Amino acid sequence: MRLPESHFVARTMQALELLALHPLSAPQVAEALEIHPRTARRLLTRLTDDGWLTRSDDARRVYSPTLRIAALAGHIVERSVVAEAAMPYVHGLNLEFGAAAHLMVPSYRWVLCILHGAGGEPRPGLHELAPCHATATGKVLLAWRSAWRESVLATPLERSTARTLVDPARVRDEAEAARARGYATEDGEWREGLRAVAAPVSAGAGDVVAALGVSVPAGRDLEAAGRLVAERAGDLSRGLVACG
Repeated sequence: MRLPESHFVARTMQALELLALHPLSAPQVAEALEIHPRTARRLLTRLTDDGWLTRSDDARRVYSPTLRIAALAGHIVERSVVAEAAMPYVHGLNLEFGAAAHLMVPSYRWVLCILHGAGGEPRPGLHELAPCHATATGKVLLAWRSAWRESVLATPLERSTARTLVDPARVRDEAEAARARGYATEDGEWREGLRAVAAPVSAGAGDVVAALGVSVPAGRDLEAAGRLVAERAGDLSRGLVACG
């Protein structure tokens, strides 16, 4: 049975997001999206014909995105109201902590940095991908975006360090704790010795669209840093809601 047009569009966007992380064959895309292999092949062929994907010539016949997607994403980020409004907050946290500050958004099972401040004025762009379950910014987005959280927890979580939480029940508990206090913390769960805090950023109708975070140097209290970042994220959110 042919997919309704709206369903096909949604699956197309999900396929692009999936392929942005690693090349896959049509059967692999079909399995990941829970669609029929013929539907996946038709979708991928159309995207290839339109220049969004390339297909390998070997026996695997895997699909990969072209830089047309990167150019599109870059333009979107450059014109993002959220990223533009967050610039002084990211810059201010970088100066205050003497450490990297950032604005992160969900990206499949990861979080993507779209604004990075580590000396000088931050500029919107496509920066680092980080595992959502092992980072403060990712935990924030898991806490305030429940549907996304459950989609992430439906598949096995990878361990980055000995401190990484990979049990879905414990990740849910961590998310609930973050919601209760208004911010999330990270202490050696992604990279050894790296500590960070993050808080939710809301826009428009009040939906959480991003996480504002900063690395916390040794010697600074993690909880106090979390409360400060939550205040800054609240200020940013109120400004965005007023604009939107």
